Amino acid sequence: MIKAALVLEGGALRGMYTAGVLDTFLKNNMEFETVAGVSAGALNAMSYISKQIGRSARINLEFCDDPRYIGRKAFIKNKGIIGYDYLFGDISINKVPFDFEAFNNTKQRFVVVATNCEKAETMYFEKSNCNDFFKATQASSSMPLASATVEIDGEHYIDGAATTSIPVDWALEQGYDKVVVVLTRDKKYRKPMASNRIKKLYKLAYHKYPELIKKLNTMPERYNDLQERILELEKEGKIFVIRPKKEVSVSRLEKDKGKLEDLYQEGISETEECLDKLKEYLNKIN
Repeated sequence: MIKAALVLEGGALRGMYTAGVLDTFLKNNMEFETVAGVSAGALNAMSYISKQIGRSARINLEFCDDPRYIGRKAFIKNKGIIGYDYLFGDISINKVPFDFEAFNNTKQRFVVVATNCEKAETMYFEKSNCNDFFKATQASSSMPLASATVEIDGEHYIDGAATTSIPVDWALEQGYDKVVVVLTRDKKYRKPMASNRIKKLYKLAYHKYPELIKKLNTMPERYNDLQERILELEKEGKIFVIRPKKEVSVSRLEKDKGKLEDLYQEGISETEECLDKLKEYLNKIN
């Protein structure tokens, strides 16, 4: 077990890059003590925690064009673009079975990040003390406007990225002096500011949660500031970052399986390239 924290950004199907990174870790027996994932990062982490190489990539490659997983049928049943009932149900039980036993018996600490709508605050759901961790993972990956809110213990949640897109500071606050961060955008990427149209849609969709609307409106600015902080932490040698080397053209709900496969392979090859540097970082005494 590596005494370090692994932090995983979201990005919906751009998470195919993360799937490649995590599969490379599994092939090299790299088991991190703590894993924290946001949105697609949380979903990818589940197969990493259960030690199932290739599972996350296979699901997205086989079902990205299945409307029960992403699309109209998912929307009808889930009131959102992603079919979580299909993903956690038929897919995980029958089609691409999830190893529930391995997942439940892991000694790794696993945390998923979601946003509490009422409080407009980040919530860290931990596997060891969460009554319905699959529901928490669904909440973490419920994209604003594209997914319904998820109710847990009487409160409502959406995508963790609304308040904390990359929980690198959380990992440092946990006392780890070794933090590995996996991003799904290249080093130069910065989010464009929220348009007036998007702000109006936020106001319409989340009128019950005025503080949440404020957070959603400022997501791009806070994301871009965090990217600058990550660059500084990386430069100082406090964290190790794995990110796509080139601009990612895969969309959040990409249907092109060739592009998804290419991104997955990029995650594998670019992680293999930096493995020696990563191990050097992990073994270095601060």
